[in-house]
Amino acid sequence: MNLEAASTIQNGDDPAPPAGTRLGNAQLACDPACLERTCQSLQQFELATEEEVRQLYSHGSAALAGPRPWDPLEFVAALRVSEPDARPVEVERLGRGLAAAAGQALTLIPFAARIPTPSSFYDDHADLRLQCHQLLVPILYAEEMEVVGIASINPVALDLAEQFVVADIHSRTGNNPLISKLLLHHDSWMSLCQKQFAL
Repeated sequence: MNLEAASTIQNGDDPAPPAGTRLGNAQLACDPACLERTCQSLQQFELATEEEVRQLYSHGSAALAGPRPWDPLEFVAALRVSEPDARPVEVERLGRGLAAAAGQALTLIPFAARIPTPSSFYDDHADLRLQCHQLLVPILYAEEMEVVGIASINPVALDLAEQFVVADIHSRTGNNPLISKLLLHHDSWMSLCQKQFAL
């Protein structure tokens, strides 16, 4: 599948998200750090071909062409699966494959979309909310800054968000919180991103 076909994941009717990572005056299609590390992991664990990684990097590092940013695994799924309704299964397969290859025992949880937004935590951590928005990693819960649950379709994004959460809380309290990382089904992830980040 070519870039034109794969770019359909950026099309839709949702309003444009707030400004995030930018190239000049244009918002990027994907967070650069997440894109680079996802490309590296897909190559390292042989979960994508060289051509898929090349197209992923080219497209993800370009200016955003649609109404919302996207996770790199969504694009790989679009390269492989022509039917949009069938892509979430491929996204979830890639997420589980990356987690297993990296030796991470991540649980794929259902019904996450029903979890309320931790608004008070976000209110107290505005910079962290922006970083989670750019990575598309919703926070599921925060227990007095001691235990924080984060979730994504992409284990690489989870690793990056974990670093931001730990650094933010450590700078405030001097303590390192326990981070619980969970994989999401694509639909639940999209629902949470829409609720928490106004995508």
